Amino acid sequence: MKRTFFTIAVVLGALAMIAGAWAQGEWKSVTEPNQIFEEGYIQVTGISEEGQKRFAAVRAATVVAQRDLLEILEGLRLYGETHVRDGMLQSDQIRTTVQGFVRGAMKCGERYNESKGYAEVCMRVNIRGKGSLYEVILPLIRDKTIMPPETSYYKPKLIPKAVTEAAPAPSQEVITPPPVAPPRPPAAQIKETVKPEAVPVPPRPEVAKPSEIKVVFDGLIVDVREYPFKPALVNTVVTENDDVVFDPSKILSSVLVERGCGGFTTDPNKAKALLESWGSKNPMTLTGVGVLKMTNARITPDDASAVYVHDKQSSLLANARVVFLLK
Repeated sequence: MKRTFFTIAVVLGALAMIAGAWAQGEWKSVTEPNQIFEEGYIQVTGISEEGQKRFAAVRAATVVAQRDLLEILEGLRLYGETHVRDGMLQSDQIRTTVQGFVRGAMKCGERYNESKGYAEVCMRVNIRGKGSLYEVILPLIRDKTIMPPETSYYKPKLIPKAVTEAAPAPSQEVITPPPVAPPRPPAAQIKETVKPEAVPVPPRPEVAKPSEIKVVFDGLIVDVREYPFKPALVNTVVTENDDVVFDPSKILSSVLVERGCGGFTTDPNKAKALLESWGSKNPMTLTGVGVLKMTNARITPDDASAVYVHDKQSSLLANARVVFLLK
């Protein structure tokens, strides 16, 4: 009798351990756009139908996971109101690239339920980093295949002296004596003349004196929490006149693969921590004044000038040390 109870206890314990192991193997789903761009990857779990042998079940679950990955990827924004699926319809090159990328997705786990004959497969595609989406679409970004229509780039009219080349030394001034006036003719020979009325000359506008930079900002946080800003594969910062301050063309290729068009978070402290992990010790925070087509953060001309000037000193744009603060 005791042996029977002992056997039952062992079996129940083994079943509990199996159930526990299955439950502990739950994989995190990363499928929402904001979450995807913040985490840097898409992760899904494909489940096969029941009643299959292990190999067939795993294969079926893999196909389901790949299908889900492609569907989520197609729903991501390229830029503005254009999604990946729109780009795939418009360009065979984009479609081939994206589909091939999904076929190369990596497994982050698999398991098979012996009793019910079905499998679960976890699959992930990285948005950033080695083997990521940015790596495979980098040529498409560089040749403007998936970039927005050509726009003008911002450059301030007055560049502070701290970021300009030293002015050439003035030439040696030559002092010449004033010309000697001719002798005045006798009064009888002086004819009365009427001088034409002088045309008034408008005063020259005063030019602001260039200012030296005392503290260099080496990172940028753009606060767009007041606006419907959306993360995308191509996010930009523009002025109120829509001149581009920051876009992928400003970023080094190796950095673009690792960081994309910058980071995204809802937490100001996380924004600073992320920039710090990228080497920024003194980031500036700018408050956006609007959003253009969901993915372009607008800033004032004065703020754009500040970004331009500090970028010349710290290369913050080339290193994509930019974080968008979302609501």
